[in-house]
Amino acid sequence: MNDRRYPKHPIPGVGAIVVGPKGVLLATRDKDPGKGLWSIPGGGVELGETQETSIIREVEEETGVQCEIVDFVSTADLVTRDTSGQVEFHFLLNHYLARALTERTRPETEDGEVGWFHPDTLPIDMADQRIVDLILSVRLKILDLMNER
Repeated sequence: MNDRRYPKHPIPGVGAIVVGPKGVLLATRDKDPGKGLWSIPGGGVELGETQETSIIREVEEETGVQCEIVDFVSTADLVTRDTSGQVEFHFLLNHYLARALTERTRPETEDGEVGWFHPDTLPIDMADQRIVDLILSVRLKILDLMNER
């Protein structure tokens, strides 16, 4: 979606910390900001779509995993400026904790990657330290969900 770059208004989006028995579900990003780096699945909320529906759709599209929402975690602004100082991206993101209903993964794109990671051994090439901090902020809940089966 080209209208995400240099937007006139912040774009509403969602992200999900999806937890299964093997850990947290992460995927490599296929677009900027953070293209090629690991992050939680998520994306823009489409017109007429609830945040909850958006989470379920985005997680399945990006990873092949079905999930259900467990809890709301936080709200954050992701503002990226270009070299001239203009706002290149501005997303208003709501993050949720979700339980994986399936475990089999498949990337959305041919060169994409999807994987399960223990919260204590996240990849070093994460898209943003704030994503690491977000995951670690609910570490105990993640461990509980990992062990509930």
